[in-house]
Amino acid sequence: MPDLRKIIRTALFYLLVFVITVVIGFFVYNRGTVSGQRQDTGSTLPVISVLTGGEKMNRLHGYTAPVDGGYFRDTLTAVGKSRTINLCLAENDERVASASFELFNDQYTNLIESGDCAPFEKTNALLQTQVVFRQNLKSNCEYVLCIHLKMTDDKTYYYYTRVRYGSDLKVAEKLKFVLDFNEATFSKDSIETLNDYLEPDGSAAADYSYINLRSSAEAVTWGDLSPSRTSEIGIRLKEINTETAAFALSYMIEASAGDLVTFYHVNEYYRIRIGDDKVYLLDFERTMTEDLGMTQPVIEDGMIRLGIGNNKDILCKSYSTDTQSHCSFIFGGQLWLCDLTNRIVTNVCETAPEYQVCDADQETGIKVIKADPETGDLYFVLYGYMHSGRYEGREGVLIYHYSHEDVLLEEMMFIHYDKGSPQLAKSVETLSYMNDAGTIYLMLDDVIYDIDPALGYMQPQWKDLDSSRCAVSDEGLLVISEGGTEGACEYLTMIDLNTQNTQEIREEGKLIKPLGFAEDDLVYGLVEPDLVGEDSEGVMQTPVSTVCIVNKELQLIRKYEKTPDYIGRVDIEDGNIHLKLLKAVKNGIYTDYEDDGEEYIARNATDEIETAQLARIRDTVRGIQNWIDIPGNESYLPISQTARDLDPGYDITKDYKPSDTVGLSYYLYTKGRLYDVYPTVQEAISSANEESSGILVAGTVMTSHKQVLWQRAGRAYLWDLGIESISKAGGGKSETNVLLEAIASYEGWEIRTPEASDEPLYGAMTECLPAETINLSGLALTDVLHFVYRDRLVAAKCGKDHFCLITAYTQDSITFADPKTGKLDVKSWDDAEKMLSGQGNVFYSYIDE
Repeated sequence: MPDLRKIIRTALFYLLVFVITVVIGFFVYNRGTVSGQRQDTGSTLPVISVLTGGEKMNRLHGYTAPVDGGYFRDTLTAVGKSRTINLCLAENDERVASASFELFNDQYTNLIESGDCAPFEKTNALLQTQVVFRQNLKSNCEYVLCIHLKMTDDKTYYYYTRVRYGSDLKVAEKLKFVLDFNEATFSKDSIETLNDYLEPDGSAAADYSYINLRSSAEAVTWGDLSPSRTSEIGIRLKEINTETAAFALSYMIEASAGDLVTFYHVNEYYRIRIGDDKVYLLDFERTMTEDLGMTQPVIEDGMIRLGIGNNKDILCKSYSTDTQSHCSFIFGGQLWLCDLTNRIVTNVCETAPEYQVCDADQETGIKVIKADPETGDLYFVLYGYMHSGRYEGREGVLIYHYSHEDVLLEEMMFIHYDKGSPQLAKSVETLSYMNDAGTIYLMLDDVIYDIDPALGYMQPQWKDLDSSRCAVSDEGLLVISEGGTEGACEYLTMIDLNTQNTQEIREEGKLIKPLGFAEDDLVYGLVEPDLVGEDSEGVMQTPVSTVCIVNKELQLIRKYEKTPDYIGRVDIEDGNIHLKLLKAVKNGIYTDYEDDGEEYIARNATDEIETAQLARIRDTVRGIQNWIDIPGNESYLPISQTARDLDPGYDITKDYKPSDTVGLSYYLYTKGRLYDVYPTVQEAISSANEESSGILVAGTVMTSHKQVLWQRAGRAYLWDLGIESISKAGGGKSETNVLLEAIASYEGWEIRTPEASDEPLYGAMTECLPAETINLSGLALTDVLHFVYRDRLVAAKCGKDHFCLITAYTQDSITFADPKTGKLDVKSWDDAEKMLSGQGNVFYSYIDE
């Protein structure tokens, strides 16, 4: 007879399993509420604009909690002699009770002034108020302004903008030129007028997604599109000084040309200079992107029409099985899914397009982190500023799951971030990946996190990384540099994020540089250690002698060498590798590297199942348009649908813990946006001084520690720090002692480590000054003088083991304070440049910590 107790235990075990299953199932299937509605893209927070010359500009979006305003460069608000900023508010769904402000230094670390804004007045259905500063503002410095709006229900929202003071900035006059130019582009009668400012290079306009200063007036006036503007113009001031300014405009247009009505988001960038009797257009760019949410995708001859837009911004991914095929694509801030088997096209997610109309910058992005070929499901991240929905007024990463079968958009986790959208975008685009086990790997700043949304788990996995020394493949291979120097490492660690398999790559007697991935193959360079060093201009060089390509098992696929050349920059696109060659040239005790042409490593295409391909096709009216060529080449009318939204029903927010130390890197902002991130200030400023289509890139360089470092258009033509004398070295006081004392006296500092003043100058500045010493060696004198304009002394090498301080400059001369003589020495520009270049253009300065 069976043991009764055993039967009872077995029955109780199965009963317990049943109860647990029911509870878990209830939690899973009832944890949220299906709204039956599409994703919410409507904003409720008030919006602030700055009033200048009767125009609304610098549209500011609110934050529901304070953030680190030192990273924000989205808008720059000019302040004149009255020290007043006029504001207007659109309340939306909120009701404003009062406003106050705080003014900080450019790093958002020191509060300079705070106070209440003027009482609100209602004019033309808008609330208006003023910020009036009591403190005097420096004309060559930037500040961060935080405006606090207190609501009638006691909520407080926060708004941020950069501030720059100037007694004669002529903002309204400069803005009028920009708006008049924009208006003229909508009239063919203005072609002759526009020709006075354009510099056409004779090329025909085939692609209306990008028009610039070199385009013809015919192209600038929209060719045969004949568009009409369908929105107000969003205006943002990006840079300004007495003579120059940079503006970004954004708006929407409708074009009815041909047999199709289309809608576009348009962004324009202007950099101008006002002369005595004329305004000069230094730079002009216009980009336009079709809005598929309004036009809807068109399928013809087996292709999906996306329309006008930058093809490099289109992210297309195919994923299939033997029985079904899917294709996702991201275009114009929208994620679409095409079920090619069942002929269904779904608008999965969009980044609140109505706010792109009045905001020049794309503040929010989308990236697919996993596609499931069995179900058609997508996992993706929405990152940046949240314009609407449950996280409106916050910045961060929202992880989504889209169920293709249920047409359901599910929020899995929201990770709050507070250091600015451009910095967040760089991190997310470097690494955001989901493996087959459902684990997500996400880089934020210099930390990679291991995330499991199902369990609400988020933990740092790798810390204190330098993203510029990491590489990630689309299939989850992560390479981390270990040890070595700034430009090359001792060895590489390669981690397969799918299997956790870890391998090391070492080359006996060589340093290594990770160069990127060509599909799933790692490309890295080998560097001879004895070649690592400064060139004649003080720039650290790590020339690559050999390029190696290995697969995920570290088997060598190809090795490239070209003696006696070295390899400089390496670009990888569509699996092909573009190499910039360099030749070594002896320059005294230094070795310099000069351009010696280019080479390509073409790679064989891998055999894959048929996938969707991006095609560029030109028509006579709209020029070049983007199409997705889908497998099968079959024309059909698709079923079109929009994903419904699932409210998770509980708090899915995670606050990441930022690293205690942020590595020093350099951000270049240009044309109204973050251009790139560089490991050295020399590379950042060099990029700003490069020409694109014959036009200077220009812009602003800012450090990852939030200091505004350099601006191409941010220097006056003459400046004097007011230093009238300097001590003379001798009597036991070295030249280094004199220079340190002069810097400390000028800044009002105390030398914190006097005994270190006998070290070489750079090391002594690092040890003795309560500021961050920066090596500017290799920069041109005209670039270095920006630091003088920002009221920083610059130490310049004027002879063997001999440094002077640059204390003033004019259009004709440079003034040096010489510790050898104890006097000021005024030299002409030619003599100064000859002296400095003869010593290798070695410069040191400092920035506030």
